[in-house]
Amino acid sequence: MPDLISIELLEEYQQAAVQWEPTLLELPFSAASDVLVLMTGCYGIRGKRNFQSVDASSQFAPFKKDRDSKSEVRIKTRTLETFEGNVIDPFCPNDYAMLVMGYKDKVLGEELKNASTAALVLMMLAKARGAGIAQAVLTGVRNPDGDTCLDLCDGLVTIADKEIKAGNISVADKNLYKLQEKFTNLNACDIAKDIVFKADPFLRRQNSVLLCSQAFADAYNESFLASHPAVVYNQQYNQPYVEGSNGKVTLVPLAELENSTKFILTDKANMLYGTDNESDASFVDVMRVGHYDLSFASNIWLGAQFNTIDPRRLMIVDLADTVEP
Repeated sequence: MPDLISIELLEEYQQAAVQWEPTLLELPFSAASDVLVLMTGCYGIRGKRNFQSVDASSQFAPFKKDRDSKSEVRIKTRTLETFEGNVIDPFCPNDYAMLVMGYKDKVLGEELKNASTAALVLMMLAKARGAGIAQAVLTGVRNPDGDTCLDLCDGLVTIADKEIKAGNISVADKNLYKLQEKFTNLNACDIAKDIVFKADPFLRRQNSVLLCSQAFADAYNESFLASHPAVVYNQQYNQPYVEGSNGKVTLVPLAELENSTKFILTDKANMLYGTDNESDASFVDVMRVGHYDLSFASNIWLGAQFNTIDPRRLMIVDLADTVEP
């Protein structure tokens, strides 16, 4: 039979939560860095914040004393909304009584050398929460009654889906590319090039990322290898840049997009995620649950949005018609 939770053990975990609170709040986001590092973080957001993209039309022409120029300033607003989420994890501290001190972890960092067993347990639980955040900012679908991180907020793919249905992202507007055939190890290179060639010239001249599935990246590398066996610059198997992009488009495979019907071509500044994990509204807490368990609770705010869906900054790749039902 497991030992009862003593007052001393409860206090040890509670003190660890207080001492390491900043780390415990940041760890879920650090663990989601494979996705979040590709985006721009917007902090201190609880609820809605508007972001504007400003564009203007005005130009010089040959001199005329009576010239009446036509000019316009266009301001488009998109709203990043963060939603409050929480987690309460019951656990039995006796299960971790033999945890080796000095545990090293590349996400948690060297500071763990001075962490107690209680702190290590809380950190590992906090770190595990990052996987849901990475998935939510890409493919989450807001459901206030849901019970997973995917229910917390709309991710970028979901936002793109809604804009496509509203007609704001379309082939005619050049911010949508519809795949006409299923990608394979033979055609993926040609498909990637065609995506770049169909993109707006202003999008093509800036450094961008093509967020895709690992399956597409694998197919691209196989396709490139098969179609460029004797090219001098074909010196490595993994091709970091899409051919034909002048090194401007980096192919970035993400596990979180493996089953997605959408890929995203844009730049880091255009993909936003919002949090408020540095304010008093975000916290961690440990309390006793019954005779043998403790619970580790925390809350966050999370949201995602595109800064603009202008074709000069964004192209969505739609695979829906090539996916078998």
